[in-house]
Amino acid sequence: MQSATQLDPSESQPDQQLRSRILVVDDVSTNRSVLVSLLARPECEVLEAADGTRALETIMNTPLDLVILDILMPGLSGLEVLDRIRRTFSSSELPILMLSVKDDINDVVKALESGANDYVTRPFDYTILTTRINALISYKQTQDSIREAHSKLESRIAERTNELVRANRALQTEVSERKQAEEQVRLSHKRFRTLYNDTPSMFFSLGSDGLIVSANQFGADYLGQTVDDMVGKRIADLHLEEDRALILRKIKDCLDEPYVVHRWDACMLHSDGSKVWVRTAARVMSDDLGNSDSILMVCEDITEAYTLSEQLKYQAKHDALTGLVNRYEFERRLKELLIDSRKNHTRHALLYMDLDHFKVINDTCGHDAGDELLRQLGHVLRGRTASTDTLARLGGDEFAVLLWNRDLDEATAAAHDLHRVINEFRFVWRDARFGISVSIGVVEIEHSTEDIAALLSAADTACYSAKEEGPKHVHVYQPDDKEVIRRYQEMGWIAKIDKALEEKRFELFYQRIIPINTAEHESGDHYELLLRMRDENGRIVRPAAFLPAAERYKYATKLDRWVVEFAFQWLVRIPRLLDRLSMCSINLSGHSISGNDFLYYLLDQIEKTSIPPAKLCFELTETATITNLVGATELINELRSRGCRFALDDFGTGLSSFEYLKNLPVDFIKIDGQFISNIAEDPVNYTMVKSINDIAKIMAKETIAEFVDSEAALSTLREIGIDYAQGNIIAEPKPLSNLLIRE
Repeated sequence: MQSATQLDPSESQPDQQLRSRILVVDDVSTNRSVLVSLLARPECEVLEAADGTRALETIMNTPLDLVILDILMPGLSGLEVLDRIRRTFSSSELPILMLSVKDDINDVVKALESGANDYVTRPFDYTILTTRINALISYKQTQDSIREAHSKLESRIAERTNELVRANRALQTEVSERKQAEEQVRLSHKRFRTLYNDTPSMFFSLGSDGLIVSANQFGADYLGQTVDDMVGKRIADLHLEEDRALILRKIKDCLDEPYVVHRWDACMLHSDGSKVWVRTAARVMSDDLGNSDSILMVCEDITEAYTLSEQLKYQAKHDALTGLVNRYEFERRLKELLIDSRKNHTRHALLYMDLDHFKVINDTCGHDAGDELLRQLGHVLRGRTASTDTLARLGGDEFAVLLWNRDLDEATAAAHDLHRVINEFRFVWRDARFGISVSIGVVEIEHSTEDIAALLSAADTACYSAKEEGPKHVHVYQPDDKEVIRRYQEMGWIAKIDKALEEKRFELFYQRIIPINTAEHESGDHYELLLRMRDENGRIVRPAAFLPAAERYKYATKLDRWVVEFAFQWLVRIPRLLDRLSMCSINLSGHSISGNDFLYYLLDQIEKTSIPPAKLCFELTETATITNLVGATELINELRSRGCRFALDDFGTGLSSFEYLKNLPVDFIKIDGQFISNIAEDPVNYTMVKSINDIAKIMAKETIAEFVDSEAALSTLREIGIDYAQGNIIAEPKPLSNLLIRE
């Protein structure tokens, strides 16, 4: 017959209703109300507590069958409340069911390790929730029944013993009564043995030497042995070999502190060799004469909870895609190496690896191909890494290796070995084969190294230097090399950019663009907007000083948004400028065109301001466009479909200009100024510009010459047939506010 305290009333006996008392602890009243309504049953009394302090007061003053405890609460967290409860109540004396959300993996692990019986995650599955609550209440009441049975049995035995003493004084008159008492004792003993053997926990009685004096039948069956086989064995021999020293130490602790209940987790062995993880409670038991030489040990199976805990611990430390150590665990181990270097003056090394052009495979073959490449590459790298070293995937296409006890020369050799292995690796996806290259930065870890942040910054600097030196390079970090100094200077610009944005010290200049090869001047203004920053003394800072840092540290998009918003608002506020505007050119960085976020931002700004898209021309550098070819093409096509126009800036500086040009739907080609400045005197530059112009005409694209600074250059450009010119000979850059004055 099932207990009447089960939450399903259809399964309980109406004539034996026993109320179970449950405490719901959650700082959110809505959550408590949901649980109270779910648990509302005639046979179930539900108490509420809005915080950990009130919960502890209720627990200490009210008998409970179960506590349902939220992990995340202000003040005392669920984990702190759990810890305080377990100082007083064992898991059998007061079961605890933890509430969490699905992402709280680390907190769930801590809760199980701290003594929680079980957990559920939000949103709740009612069937699972009620099943787990029923199981925990049933478990609690079973344990209560055992304790009550023990207590009643001891009381009964004492009572019967007194009766036997009295019976002995009056044998002649109380013979029948004595026989009846003996029979009751026999039946009680039988019931006790039945309860002892069938209770779903493993019971062991030990001598002070750790030998098993007795064991219950359930424990013997659970470990695949017989009671007779277990009696006389050392309890430690039933455990995993690495846990045996722990068991012997715990037996000694029990004897040294006989009035304390000692608890621990360990692994026992089934007769078939399988592992059974158990949570053990043990204490010294005294006989009727007060002799304390027997230890009672009760073991409960926690294998499922332990396995889940280990899985969660593994997932918290490893990358789900490659199975390699993740960034969190990598930084923890890096900290250990740093501590070891400072303490023992040892030398270690960090290799920081960044795949070159991984995005090309992702964009051309899809993310499934990119994921498979990372998995295969992780397997290859694992085969070339020593067991004492740590191989990690830090995210995206970045990997790292921690080399234990390697000096800089050894680390450099290891980096070149990994470099060779990756370069020789060929990734096959369907019918395509891809070669992979990598840039590797090498940093030594020694006692004077500042901290983890400095190490990672140095590693990133070295890796970036390797990438700038050309693909397939290894760069060893040196604190005094020029690249390091340049990088730190760039980092200083980031703070200056932030401060300038905060203090509104950025402004826009404009420079006119005019047609040079037509008898008619196009109506309206055509100019390019140029970003300028003023320093704290009001002096102009040119973009060449701060834009490289902005590009490197992904601040360029923030500046692009500022330019777009400022320019659009300026034109909207002054309608006459917008009316006479033929075309306004705005530069966009490579970071802005690499994703959809900036595209949506531009569309939103155009819609909000109602600026005619045909008056807008966005300039993209050739290098940035080719690097982000897929994203750039999507952005260009979407905005051109709305009426915007596009110019390919700095054309001629890339390595694959003509190959990619035929696939880019741009309207203008801006020829880089390095070919324009001395075009009248340099036949090579003349030929280059003429070739670009001829190809542009075949593709129905117009050309713009930049940095035109002399009449001779302007005349030569007219001769070649260039459509537009821009430079100081035509008009120098001026503050945007000057547009208010007719020139």
